[in-house]
Amino acid sequence: MIISESKKENYCTKISTENTVVFSDVTEEKGGNGQYLRPHDLICAGFASCLNITTRMVLDRKNIKYEKVIVNVDLDRSDENKTKSLYDVDVIGDISNETKQHVIKMVKNCPVKKTLSKEIEFEIMKNI
Repeated sequence: MIISESKKENYCTKISTENTVVFSDVTEEKGGNGQYLRPHDLICAGFASCLNITTRMVLDRKNIKYEKVIVNVDLDRSDENKTKSLYDVDVIGDISNETKQHVIKMVKNCPVKKTLSKEIEFEIMKNI
């Protein structure tokens, strides 16, 4: 479970799980400090980290040596009726481009993408 707790700084939020703490706020234009991840950044972070982890799992299972995986994710919210996730996966290492493209095709439906692609509902939790 994620817990979000307001901090003294304008619109700053402490976000925590049982083991981790990060902070979020909004840009200065919206009254925040703009120091921390924005809420939409956190959505991108979930997708980016899942793509990264899934890519490394596939590479490891196939015994493909690599130096690192870099994933970039952004949201295009210019259309008020849909949100588009833009992403790029780069596998750094002595790997053929054909192998990289094959791996990237395999991971494009990582678990977070599958979750975000489903119909989403919002419901107040009862008796937290």
